[in-house]
Amino acid sequence: MAFSEIASLALGPLTKAALIGATIVLVTELFKRLTKRSPYENLPGPKPSSSTMGYILDMHDPDNVDFHFKMTERHGHVARLKGGILGSDALYISDPLALHSILVKDQYNFRESTEFSGLFGVIHHGDQLASVWGEEHKKQRKLMNPVFTAAHVSRLSPLFHRIATELRERLKVEVKSNPGSTTTLNILDRLTRTALELISQGGIGHTFNSFDKNSKEFKEFHSALQDVLPSASSLFFIIPFLESWRKKEPVWLRRFVASLGYVIPWSALRRFTEAVNVMHPVCAKVFYQKKALFDEGGIAALANTASGGRDLATLLMQANAEADEEDRMPDETVIANMSAIILGGQETTSGAMSRVLDLMTLDTDLQEWLREEINEALAKKNGEPLDFYELNALPRLDATCREALRLFAPVTFVWRETMKDAVVPLQYPVTDTKTGKEIQEILIHEGTTVYVGMGALNRSKALWGPDAAEFKPQRWIGHHAHESTIQNIKTPGIFSNIMTFLGGGRGCPGMKFALLEIKTVMSVLLPTFRFEKTDATVAWRLGITLTPFVEGKEEEGPQVPMKVSLM
Repeated sequence: MAFSEIASLALGPLTKAALIGATIVLVTELFKRLTKRSPYENLPGPKPSSSTMGYILDMHDPDNVDFHFKMTERHGHVARLKGGILGSDALYISDPLALHSILVKDQYNFRESTEFSGLFGVIHHGDQLASVWGEEHKKQRKLMNPVFTAAHVSRLSPLFHRIATELRERLKVEVKSNPGSTTTLNILDRLTRTALELISQGGIGHTFNSFDKNSKEFKEFHSALQDVLPSASSLFFIIPFLESWRKKEPVWLRRFVASLGYVIPWSALRRFTEAVNVMHPVCAKVFYQKKALFDEGGIAALANTASGGRDLATLLMQANAEADEEDRMPDETVIANMSAIILGGQETTSGAMSRVLDLMTLDTDLQEWLREEINEALAKKNGEPLDFYELNALPRLDATCREALRLFAPVTFVWRETMKDAVVPLQYPVTDTKTGKEIQEILIHEGTTVYVGMGALNRSKALWGPDAAEFKPQRWIGHHAHESTIQNIKTPGIFSNIMTFLGGGRGCPGMKFALLEIKTVMSVLLPTFRFEKTDATVAWRLGITLTPFVEGKEEEGPQVPMKVSLM
């Protein structure tokens, strides 16, 4: 039988009817999208570069971070994002009062997006803090909040100082081995190794031997950490389906489909799959080793681990064991949270420390200003290391960290889903583009995606003044956090009146941990080294986090080169 005859039989009356019906449905849906009026059509906003995809391509363009940084300057504190033919309109919000409603007052109506919870649920192999909502989120937060208090984090000061000192001594060797007085090196690589040791030893009580250049465990795990978020940012077409997919049954079928990531000719998907499958087994192995010791001898049995039993995961395991049975997290959830601690703490902190030093290469006076303060504090302690509270009492170092984290938030935006209609008041009214009238509040409709512009709010000239885009640590000296803004306007941010660590019940629990890391490393490096700029131009590209590349050498991977010399 000829192929044409087979095709004719296959396309019987029922099949033809089905195809016609499907075509009618598609055409009807397309017509609806093209003719449906947006409830936000009178709001200002950026013109999308694609009429089909709408704002999505601009939102994730790695070379267009100004789309976010200049949003308030160009379009105000509430902007309409046009969804295009294939999507719905969204809102980009960086208004302080509106964000207080979204993140604090009415936070349960603006839940974590399914894209976000699905992505991190897949990355961490479970329902950790960022992937759950409602009562489950409250339960996990109840167990984890005490672990991240100043009292617990301050106990990590000696461990952090030891790791920072190891970095300093290795840098000394590198500088001294150079025939000249100055060595040019990629500081990002050294700080990445440092950040991984800080978060792995302080977070889960494990070392990757990151300072050993031949450490296979470091190379494999760091490669996974480095790849997982950049590759995920290239998968935004499939991210909306991850939340439902990761809970599909049977499990064997889900695992089989996941394994296809290795063979489908899509490099970003393959890198993402490989990274996820490297990270989880390491965290699971560390957990079960700690659990065996803990079950046998309690927290005292973990004294010989890398952190001496002071790491956050050990404290979490202890809190979990002491909790009422209905409040305890299953082992898989504890492992997922350990994985989240590593990923959330390493990538953002190494970038933040590199950014601080990069800023110092542009201003030698800033370096000396900080060095003077740190040396005076060390002299008062006869050279003994500064602890958590002493570091926080250094106003210049504190102001520099605040300003760097304001101006260059490692995570530029997050997004939320609107569960039901809500009226949100505005700190800064917007102008109706059709009538010219001033809008004091907006109705956000159910199903609307709301993007929280963390980087945009941090750079708002209306909030911070005409010098909002300038790096000025002095704006924090002698002021309470909210006094650094015009008219003392408060934001819902949990740190320093900025949005870098977000706000509300889903604010970053590791804030104090991260600040101790950054300040400890700066207090150890600045008295010993001078940092200077090279001829290279470093561009920070947008992903889920901001990542630095040398212009013209992007293929070499992330790097921040600088000249380093001994004081």
